[in-house]
Amino acid sequence: MGRSTPSPLRDRALSWMEAGDLSHLFTEQVLKEDWKYTPMDLLRQRWDYVPFEYGQPFGVAGDSLSDPRESLDERNPAIQSFPEPLSPWEALLAGAAHQRHFMLADGEPIGVALRNPGAFAAQLFTAIVPESAVGEVWFSLEGEGLSLVRWHLHVQRGGRLRFYYPSPRDSGESYRYLILTAYVEEDATIETYELHAATAWMRSEMRIQLGGQRASAHLHGATQVTEGAFADTAIRVEHRAPHTESNQLFKSLVEAGGRRAFQGRIFVSRAAQKTNAYQSHKALLTAPSAVSYSRPQLEIFADDVRCTHGVTTGFLQGDMLFYLQARGIPEEKARSMLHRAFLAEVVEKVPHAALRTWAEEYFTLPKV
Repeated sequence: MGRSTPSPLRDRALSWMEAGDLSHLFTEQVLKEDWKYTPMDLLRQRWDYVPFEYGQPFGVAGDSLSDPRESLDERNPAIQSFPEPLSPWEALLAGAAHQRHFMLADGEPIGVALRNPGAFAAQLFTAIVPESAVGEVWFSLEGEGLSLVRWHLHVQRGGRLRFYYPSPRDSGESYRYLILTAYVEEDATIETYELHAATAWMRSEMRIQLGGQRASAHLHGATQVTEGAFADTAIRVEHRAPHTESNQLFKSLVEAGGRRAFQGRIFVSRAAQKTNAYQSHKALLTAPSAVSYSRPQLEIFADDVRCTHGVTTGFLQGDMLFYLQARGIPEEKARSMLHRAFLAEVVEKVPHAALRTWAEEYFTLPKV
């Protein structure tokens, strides 16, 4: 564990690591359910540990980002709100040898780009948005090997945080696992934008806790899964205070031989009256061999709420293609147009034009 790790987190992490056991990941029924669609053959390989290399985040010009300001104070709010781990993975990553702790300056985006040189690498980050400030984090991860990354974000009262996670396609053996947790205070907002192209294996977990009144979370994701690739997303949004709001919008384009898994849970505590929550995952399959699993969940203990979810999985409808072909558009081009339009609902919500352009370039259209 790094010397810069604040002692309260270090002490807690040591206790979690001592209690954690990776074998539980495969024996406890609750964990089996969360991982039932996720292939784990990568753990049978022998991995040598190396630190990440740092680079330039994707989708944004380097001169538009600031160097992160590190905050090592033990009273760091992100350290205080660091959640208890729900899995052995979280317990182990809490004590990662390489850690960085950021205090975001108002209106100054920061960029963190990691590259795995082809082995096993792990890192933990925390970031704070001060009261009434606006913060942006641009995070990207590339390279082969097994990459484990843990982020914990704390948005203080009246603050606003945007977290961007663009991920380009990688050839070869690339395995990426991101765990992101966040605590959102009163009148604060968090937005996340995940834009993933193909990679061999990817799992993204998000657990957002809306802890103050009128806190909100808006989560977005567009994923393209190509032949032989696997992408897994697991989300839990916890409404812990009244008048909180959350919105999840995810779309997946799954090509022949690709596999996609999506789990989304909305949890509403007894105290979270007047909650407004929405969740949507839509998967478009381009061939019979494309596979998508969706598991939406609502866990509600309050009686004055509005919570909805919707999941669809299917192929292009024949009348859509017929409409375009009847107007002289060749079938291949018609399919490409429809695939692009399908992902565009998410891509168009990205606030930055540069990142939208990046996504359009990297979300290459499937061969037909």
